[in-house]
Amino acid sequence: MRFRQIIASALTAACLCTCFTTTVSAKTVSTFSIVNSASPLYDIARSAYSELNIVGTKAECKSQAFAVNAAKITVEQTLQKYSGWFWIWNDVDGASWTRTENRSSVRLSNTKSDLTSGTYRVKSVFKLTDKNGKTETLTIYSDEQNVP
Repeated sequence: MRFRQIIASALTAACLCTCFTTTVSAKTVSTFSIVNSASPLYDIARSAYSELNIVGTKAECKSQAFAVNAAKITVEQTLQKYSGWFWIWNDVDGASWTRTENRSSVRLSNTKSDLTSGTYRVKSVFKLTDKNGKTETLTIYSDEQNVP
């Protein structure tokens, strides 16, 4: 019985390892878009995306959002690294940026070099305020990428 548990654990670990294998240089984008402008979920936000592009040990992080009748949009962009335990992600030191625009769109691009081996993603938190003071918060995560 113990032998079967060991084999099952080894096979599970092998499957999980192959699920997270990616190329050294890749581009992934996670997007949000409202097709119907009468959506009950978001009155201000119309589209947003979070992008991570890793080349070697350098991460290129991009975030962008568009809105309708927005007076202000703030985006907080954070590069995160997977801890290896139970879907816990830690913020990477020196890899958090914020930008505010007093209009209906915002775009933020940054880089972080000298990444260590592991799995990374970009967390983009958009805070939108319309002309009447109503606010919405939208959080989007990029797809995950590995640094070997």
